[in-house]
This record gives sequence, C-alpha cells and structure tokens, in this order.
Amino acid sequence: MADTSNTNKSQTNSTKSSGAKPTENKNAFKHYLENHQKVAKSTLVQLGQQALTTSFTCFVIGIALVLPVLLSVLLANLEDINKNWDGSPQITLLLKKGVPSLDAGVLASKIAKRQSINSSLFIDNEQALADFKTRFEFTDAIEFLDENPLPHAIIVRLNPEISALSAIEQLRDSLVTLPEVESAILDAAWVQRLQSITRLIERGVWVIATMLSLTVVLVLGNTIRLAIENRKEEIIIVKLVGGTNPFVRRPFLYMGTFLGLGASIVAWCLIHWVIYILNEPIQALAMSYQLNFHLSGLTFVSTLFLLTFGLSLGWLSAWIAVRRHLDEIEPS
Repeated sequence: MADTSNTNKSQTNSTKSSGAKPTENKNAFKHYLENHQKVAKSTLVQLGQQALTTSFTCFVIGIALVLPVLLSVLLANLEDINKNWDGSPQITLLLKKGVPSLDAGVLASKIAKRQSINSSLFIDNEQALADFKTRFEFTDAIEFLDENPLPHAIIVRLNPEISALSAIEQLRDSLVTLPEVESAILDAAWVQRLQSITRLIERGVWVIATMLSLTVVLVLGNTIRLAIENRKEEIIIVKLVGGTNPFVRRPFLYMGTFLGLGASIVAWCLIHWVIYILNEPIQALAMSYQLNFHLSGLTFVSTLFLLTFGLSLGWLSAWIAVRRHLDEIEPS
C-alpha cells in the first residue's frame, strides 16, 4: 500500500515537473525578448547622448555608401535608355542621283524581304529636306540652293539577333553592291558603345561597392573597438557576475546595427540631393540632342535594399570587432 502511494506521489511530481517546462520555456523566451528590447533602447539612448560623434560616424559611412549607389542609379537609367531606345543595328543606304522614287520604293520592299532584315524604310529626298528644315535652323540658307542636295535614302533595320559587328559589316558591303546604292552608313557603333559603357559601369559598381564596403567595415569596426575599450571595466564586472559572451556582445551589435541604419538614411538623403542638383543640367543636355530624359531616383525596392545593406554592414562590422576584442577582456 505504501509502495502504491509512493508511486502515485512520484507520478504526480513528475507530471507537475513535466507540466512546468513549457511555462518555464515561455518565461525564458519572454525574458530574452525583454532583454533585447531593453538593450536596444539603452543603446539608442547612449548614441543619442553622443549625438555629435554618432552624427559624424553616420555621415562618414553614408558618404562612403553614396558613390556605389549613385553609380547603380546611373546604370539603371542607362538600362532604361536601352529598353526605350530601339537598339537594333541600322544601316542607312544613300541612293544615287537620278533614281526615281518609285524604283527606290520597290528596292526598299525587296531589301525588307531578306532574312537578316527586320524592316526597310524608304525616305524621299523632299521629305528628308522638310524634316531637316524643321529640326535644324538652316531654313534661310537652304532657300538659296538651286536644287535639293539630299539624295533618296533607305533606312534598313537589322534583326536584333545579328549583334556581331563583322556580320553587320558584311551585310552592309553586300547592300552597297546594289546598282542603285551610292554609299552606306553603318549606325551600329553607337549601340555597341552604349552597351560597352553599361557593362563597364556595372563592373565598376561591383568593384567600388566591394572596396567601400570594406572601408565601412573597417570604420565601424574601429568605432566599436573604441566603445569596447571605453566600457572595458564594465565588461569585466559583468563577466565576474556570470555574464556570458552573447550577453556582453549584445549592446555592441545593436550599436553597429543602428549606426549602419543611420548611415543608410544619410546616404539616401545625399543621393536624392545629388540627383536633384544633376537633373537640370542633364535635362538641358538631353534637350540639345532632341531627347526627353531625366534622372530617376531610388525606387522603393532600391531604398529597401540600401537600408538593409547598411544595417547588415553595421551588424557585420560590430560582430567582427566584438568577436576579435571581447575574448581579450577576461577578469583576472
């Protein structure tokens, strides 16, 4: 009978102990979150008390982030130009004098039927002269000419699949051999130059972003190292009373994260300021080439990426600095 009561008591105790575990785990997790919240608030208060130093650090890191992001904005604008502009190679055929307009139109139709040709547009010399007068300010000078100096022309657009310059030049040479054609002008060089510039800027963005990211890590790492040295005695006391390395590391990680986030906000403001300054001269330059173009700023996705990137760099810099210097501080 005594054995049975002992057994029931042990089962009751085991049931109570097993039933208390979820509550203990829940309380521990709640305490863990509360500690994170408390550390984050205290870190923000500490950074606010050192407003001048915090602002200086955020501006230095923000300026370092501006250049690669600005190059990314320029790259995005160039890609928009490539999308909106017909980038297919183009050959302009200048016809011989005396070729009738009807024959030139028939020739344009025959050229358009070739496999490597996307389209072929015949431009009458009278139409070309009228367009020239409306586009350029030479109307008075043209009125003194006895005859139209412009020849008939055929604008040949190639298939986008033909991108090799050698194949385009070979096609141009074959079109020049036509009896009605006087000469041919190849307009594929500008497209290839623009694509080359785009690829160059894209690689430059990655190189500069990598180098400046390392600079940000070094600057923030040195800032966190100085903060660790200033709180060295406090860290020793916390370790003496049983504080673990993750507990000691936590405020410095928050410090790096907040500094990185602040630097991203500074970079965002500077980027929009620079775009605002550059937009007017760029629009004036585009208007001189009869283009309607303006710089577009950061999109929502780009802004989110910038904030996340700066925050991540700050956390990474703090983690590296703390991992390197915290182990050297041990109570003697």
